[in-house]
Amino acid sequence: MTTAMNPNEIILKLREKTGAGMMDCKKALTEAAGDYEKAVEVLRKKGLSDAAKRSARITKEGLVACSVSADGKKGGIIEINCETDFVAKTDEFHKLAAGLAASAADGSLTSAEQAAPRLAQVVSKIGENVVLRRMDRFELKGSGLLAHYVHTSGGKKGAMIELSCSSDAVASHEATAALGRELALQTVGMSPKWVARAEIPPAMIEKEKEIFSVQVRQEGKPEAAVPKIVEGKLNKLFFGAWCLLEQPSMRDNKTPMSKFVEEAAQKAGGKIEVKRLVRYQLGE
Repeated sequence: MTTAMNPNEIILKLREKTGAGMMDCKKALTEAAGDYEKAVEVLRKKGLSDAAKRSARITKEGLVACSVSADGKKGGIIEINCETDFVAKTDEFHKLAAGLAASAADGSLTSAEQAAPRLAQVVSKIGENVVLRRMDRFELKGSGLLAHYVHTSGGKKGAMIELSCSSDAVASHEATAALGRELALQTVGMSPKWVARAEIPPAMIEKEKEIFSVQVRQEGKPEAAVPKIVEGKLNKLFFGAWCLLEQPSMRDNKTPMSKFVEEAAQKAGGKIEVKRLVRYQLGE
């Protein structure tokens, strides 16, 4: 019997030894009245300790799934991993991913540990290790729209966008919905890291300036021309590559995405602001 450790430490030790989920370990420890060895026995009897063998296996396949609540105010995105592409393509795995994304959206799922019982049920059926790798949740605080897109080829990457609108009428306008889809599609396809340059840490911008300055000087450009050339490179190769609103549309490789926002706002008769984005790609 372990007496020197507190319950949380014992639960972690149970998880490490058996590979069972945190909630299962907690329940087993309660059932065993705090006795570590008895808790291991409880888990073994329930067949949950078999997960230990699977937990060491690499989970490099899986899915990205998104969901928005019925009222359109809450959204969730998750990445769930498994061992083989075969399992990732099954209906059961897709249903699991969709269910977890919906739970993330409505707020009933707030951590990977909470998903453990649902994952354990699937693991026992398919015989593969399954891991909820990460999750994010958006919730509108005022008028706005949540948009999402998951790449139809295998569900390996997806994105969620939050738009803030000046009124409910603007938020419900078809132009706003079309904008949301376009921005989500752009985010999945072109991998922006930020919505706008104001979000980028100043130190990171200065580092890019330094790198471009060295490159320009190595090219033998006149010193007086260096600042302007560096600014041009920074705008095109950094801000234009990693900021959603400054990226050229993947449709024509020319029109900045900020133009789509402006046009949608005009059609909808109000203001639209891109508040935040999140993008998942399997394994990243």
